[in-house]
Amino acid sequence: MTLGDSDTPPIPTPTPDQSVTPPVEPAPAVPPAAAPVEQPAPPTAPSAPPAYSGDLPPAPPPLPPEGAPAYATPGYTAPAYATPAYGTPGAYAPARPQGLSIASLICGIAGVIFSFGGLGLLPSIAGIVTGHLARKRQPWARGLWLTGMITGYVGLAISIIAGIFIIIFFVFAASQSRNYGSYGYNS
Repeated sequence: MTLGDSDTPPIPTPTPDQSVTPPVEPAPAVPPAAAPVEQPAPPTAPSAPPAYSGDLPPAPPPLPPEGAPAYATPGYTAPAYATPAYGTPGAYAPARPQGLSIASLICGIAGVIFSFGGLGLLPSIAGIVTGHLARKRQPWARGLWLTGMITGYVGLAISIIAGIFIIIFFVFAASQSRNYGSYGYNS
């Protein structure tokens, strides 16, 4: 086998009368538009702001020239700040009273603590009563009187349960004391 002999056919080369590019089909005809499209108008310059009626604040003083100190502006004085008078808007409001709510909270907590020792009945009742009074008179202190009422009811429940156990204990102890009179002698 020689270099010129091969099994593959030779690649055809185009002749000058043949075109290398395939023929292109002409584009379909587009009908003309019925009406021309209007272009939006260019934006106009902003106009002057509308005139306001009433008193306007004075214009700020002009800025000092470059390099001049800011405090040397002529005609400018620093504003004076005064504390507002009592009762005027913006004045510091006095704190709202919360005495009943605080009393309810303290009595309720004391009722829970003392109820384990058997003395929590009265502070629990006081916490409940002052909590209900504070609910009507001091609604802004809801967290305090609500906590006082809840702890008051919990202390009351613990006191009642402890009282029931104490009564059962004394009844049981009294019923057992009759058997100890003979001291085990059979006479």
